[in-house]
Amino acid sequence: MTVRLSGAAAWAAALAWVAPAAAADPVPCPVARDGKALQRVVVGAKATDRTKAAAKSLADHLGRITGATFPVVDGDGTAGLAVGRPADFPALKLAGRFDPADPTRREEYVLRTHADGAWLVGATDPAVEHAAWDLLHRAGYRQYFPGKNWEVVPSKRDLSVAADAFEKPAYHARRIWYGFGAWDYAAGPYADWCAKNRATSGVTLSTGHAYDGIIARNKKAFADHPEYLGLVNGERRTTKFCISNPDLRKLVAADAVAQLDKDPAKDSVSVDPSDGGGWCQCAGCAKLGSVSDRAVTLANEVAAAVQAKHPGRLVGMYAYSEHSPPPAVKAHPDVVVSVATAFVRGGFSVDQLLDGWSTKATTLGIREYYSVNTWDRDLPGAARGGRLNYLKKTIPHFHAKGARFLSAEASDNWGPNGLGYFVAARLLWDVREADKVDALVADFLDNCFGPAKGPMAEFYGMLTGDRAPLLCDDTVGRMYRLLADARKKSADPAVLARLDDLTGYVRYVELWLDYSSAAGPARQAAFEALVRHTYKVRASEMVHAKALYRDLPARDKSVTVPTEAKWDAPEKSNPWKAGPPLARADFEKMTAAGVEARKLLDFTPVAYTTDLVPAAPLKLPDAKTGSAGIYSRGPRTYYTWVGKEPAAVELKAKAGIVYDSRGPAKLDLFPVAEPEGKAVAHADVPPDKAEHPLALKTTFAGLHRVEVTDAGAGTAVTWADGVPMTVVSSPDAPADFHGRWTLCFYVPKGTKVVGGFASGPGALLDGAGKKVHEFDGKPGYFSVPVPAGQDGRTWAFANTAGRRLLMTVPPCLARSPKELLLPAEVVKADTPR
Repeated sequence: MTVRLSGAAAWAAALAWVAPAAAADPVPCPVARDGKALQRVVVGAKATDRTKAAAKSLADHLGRITGATFPVVDGDGTAGLAVGRPADFPALKLAGRFDPADPTRREEYVLRTHADGAWLVGATDPAVEHAAWDLLHRAGYRQYFPGKNWEVVPSKRDLSVAADAFEKPAYHARRIWYGFGAWDYAAGPYADWCAKNRATSGVTLSTGHAYDGIIARNKKAFADHPEYLGLVNGERRTTKFCISNPDLRKLVAADAVAQLDKDPAKDSVSVDPSDGGGWCQCAGCAKLGSVSDRAVTLANEVAAAVQAKHPGRLVGMYAYSEHSPPPAVKAHPDVVVSVATAFVRGGFSVDQLLDGWSTKATTLGIREYYSVNTWDRDLPGAARGGRLNYLKKTIPHFHAKGARFLSAEASDNWGPNGLGYFVAARLLWDVREADKVDALVADFLDNCFGPAKGPMAEFYGMLTGDRAPLLCDDTVGRMYRLLADARKKSADPAVLARLDDLTGYVRYVELWLDYSSAAGPARQAAFEALVRHTYKVRASEMVHAKALYRDLPARDKSVTVPTEAKWDAPEKSNPWKAGPPLARADFEKMTAAGVEARKLLDFTPVAYTTDLVPAAPLKLPDAKTGSAGIYSRGPRTYYTWVGKEPAAVELKAKAGIVYDSRGPAKLDLFPVAEPEGKAVAHADVPPDKAEHPLALKTTFAGLHRVEVTDAGAGTAVTWADGVPMTVVSSPDAPADFHGRWTLCFYVPKGTKVVGGFASGPGALLDGAGKKVHEFDGKPGYFSVPVPAGQDGRTWAFANTAGRRLLMTVPPCLARSPKELLLPAEVVKADTPR
C-alpha cells in the first residue's frame, strides 16, 4: 500500500471531518416505468471483479424492486447507472475528487443522478459497494436486521431516484461485532447486514490485547530472557512486560515490523497490553512513570520502527483497565488510542479520559460495549446498544471529542437490540442523522409492520427506552399482548414472519424469568427448557444462542449439561438440539399461552413529588432503627434535612468495598435551595475499606441531596441515629441495597393497597409490626391490601434482600420514622389537626 501523506499528516487531516454537502435540487434519474427498465447498469471495461459483483447486485435488487430486468454492460459511464472507480470512467473526469492512497479516504464516493443515469463512483471497491447500497436505500430498500425476514424490498414499478452527494464516513471504522462470535448460521447474514448498512471499516485498526500473542510468536526469546517479563513479587511469570528493558522494546518493535512484512496489506498492529493486572514492579519501570506511561512508551518505540519500514501504518492500543488513566507521555502521531467506555480505573469518566488522552494522542478511537451477553443476557432494554437515546447522544459526542474509530462489542441478539444496531450504523456513517432518529424509527415501524405499527411502536418502546423494563410477569404479559394485537392488524406474510421472530424472543424472556427465579430441580428443568428453546429459534438471530448455551452453564453451578448435550455437540446426537423447527402455529400458541399465564399488575400507581420534608408533624410512633444494607454500588442519592444554617451534614463513609482500583468514592452535597443547582460541599473517600468521618458543610437550610458516585466499587455510608436520611426507591429511581436490609415507609391515610415491585426474599410488616406478606424471591409486582386501621402508619420491609420499588405509597425508605422524609403534600394532608 502506497501512502501519499506521512502517517501523522494523514491522520491529522482525517480529524478535520466535514459533513458531506448535499445539492439543493439534484436532477432526478428515471430508473423504471411500468415495470420496464429505463437504465442499464454500466461498468468500465477494466472493472475489477468486485466492482462487477457490486454492479450485478445492484441490477438484481433494482429488478426485485421494479419487476424489470436491468442488463449489466460495459460503457464509459456518461449514460446509465455507472458503477465503478474513477479509473473505470475517465470520461467522467472524477479522478481529482479522490485519493485512494490516503487510507482515511478509501470509502469516499460520489452518488449523482442526472437525466440519463447516475454516477455511483467510489475511491475503492468497498466505496463502490457503499454507493450501490446507498442508491438502493434511497429507492426504499432496507436490511434492518440480518436474514430474509428483516429485508424490505419495496414494490415500485415506477422508480425515480434523485441524489447529488459526495459521501464519506464520520468514523473510519464502524465495527459492531459479536462477542462469543457468530454460530455457523449467523456469519453470512451478519456480513451481509454489515455491507448493506455500511457498518464496515475503511481502515482496519488492530487494538486487541497483544502481549500474549507477542510472547507466543517469540517463545524462544522469552524463554532465553525471562527478564523480558514483568517482575511481580520477586518472580517474572506475568504476561506483562518489563518495559524499562530496552531489548524487550526492540523485540516488540521487531515483532510488529515482522507482522507487516508478512502481511503488507495490514493497516495496523496492536501493542495493547494483556488483560488483567501483573504490571512490572521493578525500579526501572517505576521510573518510567504510570502504567499508562509505560504502555505508551512501548507503543511509541514500536510506531517509530513501523514508520521506518512501513510508513502510514498505525499502532493501536486501548485506554483500558490499569492503563486507562491519561499518561504524562505524549504518544507518537501514528499511535491510535481507543478509549474504553467500561473497565476504566482511577475514577475517571469517559469524557475525562477523552479530554486527557486527546492532549497526548493525535487520533482517538472508542472501544464500546453495546451488548455483552454475560452482562445483559439479551433481556429487554438491558444493553446500551438498544437504548436509542444513548446512541443518539454518544456517537456524535465521541466524534466531537475527536474519536474517528469505533469498535463496539455486541451480540447476535437482534430481538432486544436490532433497532439500536441499525440506528448506530446510520449514525456512525453520518453523525448528523442523530437529529433524524425519530424518523428512522418511524421508517422501521412503517416498513416492517405496516398496519400493525401502533402496537409495535409500544413494543419497541419497551426495548429501546432509557431504562430496562422490570423483568416480571407484567412485562412479559404486556409484550405478548402487544404481539397478539399486532397479529390482528395484519395478514401480510412478511409482517407475520417478523412477529413470529419476536414471539420467539418474548418466549425466551419468559423462560429466562422462570429460570432466574427458580431453585433446585425446578431450576434445572427451567434451564433446560431455556436452552432448548433458544437453540430452536437461533436462526432468527433474536437471541445470541451460541453465547448463552456456551457460557451460562459455566457460570451457574446449580445446573448441569449432559456431555451429549454440550453446546458444541453435533445436532444429530444432541438431545437438547432435537425436535422439529417451530412453525407459525407454534408462535401463535406461545402468544395465546403467554397472554393467559402472565397477568398484568392489578393496582393503579400514584405519583408523588420529590419536595420532601420531615415526617415529624405526623407524630409517628418511633421504632427500632433498621439497616440500609452493607453498601451501595454506583450512583446513590440520600435525601437529608438541615433545620438551621449554617450546618454540617456529618457522615461516615467506607469506599472500595468491592473494588479498590476504581478511584475514590465521591460525595457531593446539593441544597435544593441553591439557585444554580451547585454542590456546596465535596469529599473524596479513598478506596481503602476504612471508615472515614465526613462533615459536609452548608449555608442553606431545608432539603439537601447527598450524591454518592463510586464507579461501582462499593461504598458504605452511615450516620447517627435520628438524623433525617431517606432513600427514594421507585420505578423511575430504583435503589439497590446489598446484603439484608430493614427500612420503613409511610402508608398515607386512605390507602387501600400497598403495591410495587419486588425482587428477592423478605417480609412486609404493617403498622402494627404484623407480617402481611412474605416475598419468595421471584421478581414481580406485589399488591397487598391495607387492613383497617393500618393506613396513616409506617410499615416496613424487614430482613429483606434485593429491590423494592414502591408505586402506590410514597417511595421513601428510611431506617426509622424519625429519619423519614416524605412528600410535602402527604405531610400536609395527613398532619393531625
